[in-house]
Amino acid sequence: MDVNNRPGVIRLFLYMLIAASVSGGIVGWIRSSETALWAASLNFPDWAPGGHLPDIVSILMLQLIAISLWITQRADRCTMRLLSVLLTLGLIGGVCLQLCIIFVGRDITTGFLAGLALWLYMLVTMTVVDRCSKASAVLLWLPFAWLTLGLAFAFEVMRLNEGSNFVGGL
Repeated sequence: MDVNNRPGVIRLFLYMLIAASVSGGIVGWIRSSETALWAASLNFPDWAPGGHLPDIVSILMLQLIAISLWITQRADRCTMRLLSVLLTLGLIGGVCLQLCIIFVGRDITTGFLAGLALWLYMLVTMTVVDRCSKASAVLLWLPFAWLTLGLAFAFEVMRLNEGSNFVGGL
């Protein structure tokens, strides 16, 4: 991609606006629907983050993924750029899919397994993105850390709510 055709600041703002809209819409839907009542009926570990902190951090994490996508698109290495962009877009879709599995399906076990698959997918994505742009890969570390914490949290919620077949023997 030549210098004249690289995505500019307007595209960055557009990506950030779309990421904020998607993540804010999902958080708003979860908080304002009967899903919030279902989630409140679950048993949570003592170390669970409270209040609106998880919502705010989740919105910020999608912003970091959007910025990483923009930086990746501006990278000079043409061979890995398309794959990196597609994998990064898949991260956004994967996060949305995992939330839908948990909150629409109201299935903690499948949500945990989807989170585990997303965690592995993110490892692969970070490796590929790192070959294209180191700065983009660094921006993905915070969402990866948040996903890791969320995975531990989902496992603990699954364990505490004994309706799960996956952890029945633990």
